[in-house]
Order: sequence, then C-alpha cells, then structure tokens
Amino acid sequence: MKKILVFFLFSSYSVLLFGQYSETIATARPGAANGAGTVGKGVLQFQTGIQYDEVRDVRDSMNYRVENTSENLVIRFGLRERFEVSTVINHINSTEFLEDGSESLSRSGINTSLIRARTTINDHLALQVGVSTRIRSEDYKIDFLAPRFRVMYSTPFGEYAGLTTNIGTYWNGVDGRPRGFYVFSFSFALTDNMSLVAESYGNFIKSQINNYFDIGLGYNLNKDLLIDLNGGWGANYPYKSYFLTAGISYRIITRFRPEEMMPSEE
Repeated sequence: MKKILVFFLFSSYSVLLFGQYSETIATARPGAANGAGTVGKGVLQFQTGIQYDEVRDVRDSMNYRVENTSENLVIRFGLRERFEVSTVINHINSTEFLEDGSESLSRSGINTSLIRARTTINDHLALQVGVSTRIRSEDYKIDFLAPRFRVMYSTPFGEYAGLTTNIGTYWNGVDGRPRGFYVFSFSFALTDNMSLVAESYGNFIKSQINNYFDIGLGYNLNKDLLIDLNGGWGANYPYKSYFLTAGISYRIITRFRPEEMMPSEE
C-alpha cells in the first residue's frame, strides 16, 4: 500500500499540462461528487458546511433511530496548476435512541480526519488518493490504515450542463475490509450565478449495496464565494435516512500564484 501511495504522489507531481484555474470558484459543494479539476497553483480554498441527518429502522417492531449534527471543513491548496493537496475534518454530535424512544447513547467529537492529494490527467479526468489519520476523538478511533482512492470524470453537455462521475474504494479503519463507492452527478446552470445539482450515489461491499439520492443548489455571490443548500435521502432496508446541509466555499489567490497566471483586471 505504501508503494502505491508513493507512486501516485510521484507521478501526480510530475504532471505538467494546461491550467486548471477558473475565473469562478469550483468547489465540491453542493453534493457528493468531486469534479475533475484542481484549484490552481497558489490558490487556497476553504469549503465548509453544517449538516443534520437522521437514520431510522423501519421494521414494525423497531423505533430505533440515530440523529446527527455535524460540521465539516475542507482546506485545499494548489502546489502546481494540476496538483493539489487537501485536508478534511468532520466534527459530529450523535444521539442514538432505543426502541422505546428514550435516549440511549450520545457521542461527540472528530469522526473524520483525512489528508489527500489530487492530480488531473486531462481537462476531464482526475485521480485522488487520501489517508484517514488517527487525529480523532476517542469514540471514533480507527485500528487500521484507511486509504481512499477516487477517480473523477466530467462530461460536458453543451454550455450549461454536465455529468460528473466518481468511482473508487475506501477502508473504514475498523474491520480492514475494502468498500466501493460511486457518484453520478448531473449539474445544470439555472442562471449565470445559480446552478442545480441532482445525484445518485452509494457504497457497496460484496453483494450488499446502499443507494442514496440528493438535490442541491449553489449560488455564486461573487467569483470567489459560493453558498449552497442540499438535501438527500435513502431507503436501504431496514433503514431509511435523510439529510439537510448548507455551506459556504471561499478561495484566496495567494502570493504563491505566478503573476502571469493572475486573473486580468478589466
């Protein structure tokens, strides 16, 4: 596994192709898909959001449910025009309820801590590798190395629409078993500043697959600032789930971006 990570990082850093910087901020929010692009050399980008989600057991004799409130932060920085590094931190407040509806267990803390690297192969294809770190709260400690691999492909449909496909595999750091995941994300520009995203996504292990759906809106307040709203649901027996999330993304063009790559002033 270490050899795979070293090879990926070395080959990623060696890619020297056309630029990935765009005049308007490109972010993974809203939705589950990651686009096939990087932020651009010398660009520092923050993506943050809050989320409420609930999971219920739908069997007649069960009233079990879990309610979660979480805060998420992603920090991305472009080391080269087509190579970026990022970190992901998620804090969660979780409450489980017993069959009779009484509160049974409450937990709170950092449940996700990732470091990642991404490179673009061309204007439509990108690769990303990540590793879960042990910077977690006691209730969410992991026992094993937990790598994540993701392939991202973007297909434009004319000037205003596109399909982004993600597929990959990950380990949860607890049982040592790899799981697969997929995302199909359709996006459409409603106006110059507002976009609509509709997705089908899920995860699978052997013959078991869980499917989910979501729909979201993104609105650019300016070329460097975007706000979003997103909601989704899933029905994977014996559980039903839904979530609501809102967030904001902001980028800073730092002094490490070469002057010839700076946006022109008109």
